[in-house]
Amino acid sequence: MSEIEKKLFDYITSTFEIDENDPDFGVDVDLFETGFLDSLGSFSIINFIEDTWGVEITQKDLTLYPMNSIQEIAQVVARKL
Repeated sequence: MSEIEKKLFDYITSTFEIDENDPDFGVDVDLFETGFLDSLGSFSIINFIEDTWGVEITQKDLTLYPMNSIQEIAQVVARKL
């Protein structure tokens, strides 16, 4: 797990009260398809990313890049750093 993935993982598990040992949860799991997150949760994650790394997630980013798993979100953040 990369440093970015770890920070996202910790934020998501604590903010959305997800058991980090849940066998259905991991960095490669589709957070929306599995019901761990909804659209409101995605706004919280975007704010966290912008506050933590000082990068802006634009509408273009949301359109061009899949951001359904922690792994995918981390890849978008890494591209912007």
